[in-house]
Amino acid sequence: MNLAQSAAITTLGALFPLLNGGTGVIYSGSMPATPETAATGTALATATFASTALSGSITYVSPDVQGALAFTSTSISPSASGTAGYMRLFESDGTTVVADLTVGTSGTDVVLGTTTISTGTTINITSAVLKLPAV
Repeated sequence: MNLAQSAAITTLGALFPLLNGGTGVIYSGSMPATPETAATGTALATATFASTALSGSITYVSPDVQGALAFTSTSISPSASGTAGYMRLFESDGTTVVADLTVGTSGTDVVLGTTTISTGTTINITSAVLKLPAV
C-alpha cells in the first residue's frame, strides 16, 4: 500500500491526541515484536507528554510524514540503570499502549544524549517523532 501524504497526515494526526498527558517509558532490551506484546527489559525512565502531545505540525519529510512529540520536560530522572533499547508510549491512563519507538543517539524515533542510563543522572531527550510512510 502506498499512502497518500494527506491521508498519512490525517492518520498520524489521529494518534497524537491519544498521547495527550500520557507517558513514554524508556526500557532496556529489545523492542517487543508488537505493541500488544508485553514489555521486555527494565523500565529505566518515564517521560510525560504535554497536554497537547503534538509539538508544532505534522509535515512531509520524504519518505515519511512526521510530527514531533511534546513533553512536559525533556530532562528526566531515571528510576533504574541500564542501556536504553526502546520507548513504549502510553495513553494518559498509563496502561493503554499506543506504540513502541526506536531509541538511540541518532537516526532513531527517539534521540537521547546517551543510551547509557544511570540513576542519579539526567536523561536528555534531544528529539522524539512519530512517523508514517507516505508517497
